[in-house]
Amino acid sequence: MKVGVIGCGFFAQNHLAAWQAIKEVNLVAVCDQQRQLAEAAKTRFRAHQAYNEAEEMLANEDLDFVDIITTPASHRSLVELTARYGKHVICQKPLAPTMKDAKAMVDTCKLAGVTLMVHENFRWQGIIQKAKQMINSGKIGDPFLAQISFRTGYNVYSNQPYLAADERLVLYDMGTHIFDLVRFYMGEVSSLYAQTHQVNPDIQGEDAATVLLRHMEGTSVAAMNYVSEVEHDEFIQIPLRIEGSRGSLEIRRDYQLNVVSNKQLTSYHVPPTNYSLGSSLGGAIMESVVNIQRHWVECLNTNSEPHTSGADNLKTLELVFGSYESAEKNIVYHI
Repeated sequence: MKVGVIGCGFFAQNHLAAWQAIKEVNLVAVCDQQRQLAEAAKTRFRAHQAYNEAEEMLANEDLDFVDIITTPASHRSLVELTARYGKHVICQKPLAPTMKDAKAMVDTCKLAGVTLMVHENFRWQGIIQKAKQMINSGKIGDPFLAQISFRTGYNVYSNQPYLAADERLVLYDMGTHIFDLVRFYMGEVSSLYAQTHQVNPDIQGEDAATVLLRHMEGTSVAAMNYVSEVEHDEFIQIPLRIEGSRGSLEIRRDYQLNVVSNKQLTSYHVPPTNYSLGSSLGGAIMESVVNIQRHWVECLNTNSEPHTSGADNLKTLELVFGSYESAEKNIVYHI
């Protein structure tokens, strides 16, 4: 399969490295508005051609799909452009700045007959998948409560300085990941209540948020912030606890998964696969990126819908924007 990549910035390096690791994929072309970034990516990842205009790449190259790794404001125009050329498309999260834009992108791809997947990679970490397997096997019975958190003091602005100017920050940037995990483990949400805070005075948006979510069969508490002062920063790791009718499971730091079933504790160490591909964000991120991109290739080969398709991701995005409405109006938001 032949891929063209649009966007060669910070996080794109992980996508590009993962495509190199997947033998079925041939990195044909890279594109970035900053020509030097495209040329650097071409050299580092051995692409055949570099461009600084997306439409020129789409017009000149025979591609099976396109991977878009740009900032959200550009997603709609690039996804719709790619669909007009009849190419399947992966889009980095968050999918769009508004629900209107996100729905338009999904509709455009459907009408064009192309597959759209949102690159929602956190659920593809090995330990996250292992916990899901434990739930599916019935080890803890029926889940009724999930507590999922992301707390870090890592300087997220150093490699993505535009985040400091965003009026919507942690719910939009990290909430997409956390809400995808909430749905992955606990199913669809019927209502939510959110509170947000801005702790860092040097940014524009909220950097801390807590959301209570009601599911058809249980409750979740999702907490996230970019301002925690902790002894051992767990950046990228996702501590969580899920209670079930016959037991519980907990993901702890250093990739430890504890499962209590019928009052018996079983512990698993599930470190990320080390692909040695040069990820600057740690093994868990590179593992998850490789895994979701392999999932994408499998979906195209089998003509099946990706787990985080554009249509599926609309449900996650509604939780993001619903949380903002809840926090701003101090109301319960009903899905």
